[in-house]
Amino acid sequence: MFDCVASQPIFNVKKEIFGYELLYRAGPDSPAYDAIDGTTATKDVLVTAFSDIGIQAITGGKKAFVNFTPELVLDEVPHMLSSDILVVELLEDVRPTPQILEACKRLKRRGYLLALDDFSYDPSMEPLINLADIIKIDFFKSSLDEIKRVVVKINHNRRKILLAEKIETYEDFDLAHSLGFNLFQGFFFCRPVIQTGKCSDTMQVSKLQLLRYISDPEVSFYAMANVIKRDLVLSYRLLKIVNSAYYGLQYTVTGILHALLILGLNEVKKWISLIVLNQMKTNKPHELIRAALVRGLFMEKIATFQKRRKQRDEYFLVGLFSLAEAIMDSPMDAILQETHLSEEITEPLITGKGIKAELVRTIHHIERAQWDEAEASAKRANIPLTRATQFYIEAMTDANKLLTEAKR
Repeated sequence: MFDCVASQPIFNVKKEIFGYELLYRAGPDSPAYDAIDGTTATKDVLVTAFSDIGIQAITGGKKAFVNFTPELVLDEVPHMLSSDILVVELLEDVRPTPQILEACKRLKRRGYLLALDDFSYDPSMEPLINLADIIKIDFFKSSLDEIKRVVVKINHNRRKILLAEKIETYEDFDLAHSLGFNLFQGFFFCRPVIQTGKCSDTMQVSKLQLLRYISDPEVSFYAMANVIKRDLVLSYRLLKIVNSAYYGLQYTVTGILHALLILGLNEVKKWISLIVLNQMKTNKPHELIRAALVRGLFMEKIATFQKRRKQRDEYFLVGLFSLAEAIMDSPMDAILQETHLSEEITEPLITGKGIKAELVRTIHHIERAQWDEAEASAKRANIPLTRATQFYIEAMTDANKLLTEAKR
């Protein structure tokens, strides 16, 4: 029985999203993933991701990497899914038998991309290497010398797309790029490059002060509209969001004040916070802003579930700001000092204590498919992991929809 799913981003050399790998965990009544019955686990996640939820909602139209066992390949299960979006990822135990090779050739003729997962070179794998489009190498498990030897073997008289897995820092990214890798999977983009102890950019400081202003419970819509109107980019994006099809309005929003009245104070705070952080990201991957929005929406859903509706705004901002260090390349305490947000928001981010901080750890572990850690953290936060992963998936789909609409 399928229980949890996570989508891990895969970037190209420009740090743009190429696709997502779907990683999943079996439920309590099934063997764990990669144990006895990986075939059943894959079938369950395919039904869930491609049918029940809709893969477009999870990946935003990008490629979806899914693990396939030999049994599933031979049963031609990948043919049920569109080659426009599916990348068939062959697990490391798939051997190049005549039957497997013929099944892979049929997939290639139908336009599917083939990836070899957790690859380590073996001469017997040459027939599959020749057919594969993408070779995945785990940077955590392999030494630098091993990686270099494998790259030479793979690239001998042929060109393959090399995908570096477990890329956790920008230094890892640069190293993999220098070795000839084309794709990069991991959470390096969530790591800050700390250059100073303060937010020294005066433009960033002024934007953070705007967040402080809008977080004032006594602020009026009129005063807020006057502040927003001074920032052309902020005004434009806010109007695009409220005019988007996502809100299903039957009329056109005519101005900033009108937009604020439609959205309401909590929604305004949410969107201005997101837009401000997005303006600060400079050369950061767009995925970083998406991840921050997913976290904010996840936290907001948890607040509603735990009957803390009046605290939804606080929960959202804690989730959103949990990635502020990576977005702004400044220490969390320096960032929050500039915002002067309430203690209910800043304390869990700085101290890592309390229910909100535990929920941030929960989604951190879900993102990385660290299921045991996620379950323990969710338990400490008084929420079942199945509920937490449900809200994570809902937050992903909502974030993709909102960001898509905001671009139009």
